Amino acid sequence: MLRTCTKEELDQYVDFAYELAIDLTKSGYPTYCDRIKTKDMFIERRCRAFERDDEEILLFVLEGEVQGLIHCYWIMEDRYFSVNCFVINTAPETALSEFLAFAGERFPGYEVYLGFPAENVASIRYLQDHGFECIENDYNNTAFLEDAEPLCDMNGMIRIGPDNYDRFELLHSQTDDDMYWNCERMRNDLDNWYIFVRDTGGMPQGAVYYRKISEEWFEIFGIDLDQGKNDLVLFQELLEAALSDAKNRGGIYMTFFCEKDNEAAAIKSGFQCIGEYLCLKTCTVTGEDPA
Repeated sequence: MLRTCTKEELDQYVDFAYELAIDLTKSGYPTYCDRIKTKDMFIERRCRAFERDDEEILLFVLEGEVQGLIHCYWIMEDRYFSVNCFVINTAPETALSEFLAFAGERFPGYEVYLGFPAENVASIRYLQDHGFECIENDYNNTAFLEDAEPLCDMNGMIRIGPDNYDRFELLHSQTDDDMYWNCERMRNDLDNWYIFVRDTGGMPQGAVYYRKISEEWFEIFGIDLDQGKNDLVLFQELLEAALSDAKNRGGIYMTFFCEKDNEAAAIKSGFQCIGEYLCLKTCTVTGEDPA
């Protein structure tokens, strides 16, 4: 059974939930195994749910015992539904079945995105067996910028702003069909993005784009190469440009999710692999079990 979690119950179960959050076999994304997020951050983020109208924390109760916690959120204008925390001690299939029924009843027609580490085999298998498509299978990497040497002098990199956004759009529009952060949303939120383009002969060849998660923590959201070409040298140059720029801004951590083919370039640039990540999506949610 799923039921709404009160503030008092959160205090009671938060230690239990955090122990699940640092077990890759029992937790979802965002992960607390990335050597960045702490227990204090876990608690603070859960507490903020009670101050917001677009978030809710649910307890998963099985045979009278609390066996997990789900912190979900939604973006009404985008019909988007996801989780900030999904930690289940036992019977994840039952928890997911009840959670999807909850989503279907409360948010019919929304797109649901759920991320899990590869180690959480049971949850991934259940979702794939119940209509979810794996739209992303990446490696999660962390760079510790205080230990990194300056990697790039930024020569040849063009910082993107309102006046030259079209240079970036030429690249990003080639790959943004299934992304939340498409060209339009990024243009409307441009003050919160750091975007660099490598330009050759007046034509953009590649771009890297990242944003601030907190004062000391940044995340690279993507690297776009013209026509999807496999240019590992350019890929690494763009990575190092982002790392250098973030370090110059006082960053301590940088997160980057990349495909297997680019993992070697990420490691060479100074990232450390945290683990494998899968993002699963269902096109719509109805009030019925997806099965």
